[in-house]
Amino acid sequence: VVLTLGSACLIAYLGRMFVAGDLLVVGSQKLIFIHLVRKLFPSFIAGLLLAAIIAASMSTADSQLLVASSSFTSDIYKPIIRKNASDKELLWVGRIVVIIVSVVAYFIASGGEGAAQIMSLVSNAWALFGAAFGPVIILSLFWKRFTYKGAVAGIVVGAVVDILWLVYLSGPTGIYEILPGFAAAAIAAVVVTLLDKKPSAEVEAIYVTATDKSIDD
Repeated sequence: VVLTLGSACLIAYLGRMFVAGDLLVVGSQKLIFIHLVRKLFPSFIAGLLLAAIIAASMSTADSQLLVASSSFTSDIYKPIIRKNASDKELLWVGRIVVIIVSVVAYFIASGGEGAAQIMSLVSNAWALFGAAFGPVIILSLFWKRFTYKGAVAGIVVGAVVDILWLVYLSGPTGIYEILPGFAAAAIAAVVVTLLDKKPSAEVEAIYVTATDKSIDD
């Protein structure tokens, strides 16, 4: 994570130095990696680096297609539509779902503004996910005093603050909504946990056992 995020920050920093005038004025900051690669490297190396973008996109796309297919067949088709469906039938239904999702995604991506809107939705979804669950996951891993009520408070507060910031303050401030949402969720989780009663010895023993095993592994 440190290497990945550090590299992303480094790319942004170098972009401000070398190509800020080309991208910032037209609002194309998202093209910073492509622009830097084409500007700084010879054609052969630039081609390899740009191919990495396609490879990353393809790996994500095929994973999402498989998730959509398996989710539909396992959670909707077999339990609700055809409870007695055979494995072969489920296999063909999954293949058909992959084709349908692929075709829909193609038309969305080729629709101009549709692709930008999808990208914005993905960005907003990750912000909500990180703000609501990020502090709770971190606290549950490193703080044995953490309680259920604290976790619920962190999730609810993080989600609410994230959404409100996105709707009312994201534009005027220019601050990504995950930052205030994450901070608010962490504060709420800690405060509610400290106000709540301490977990029982049995719960703390489970936490200690789990962390000890993870350390040994």
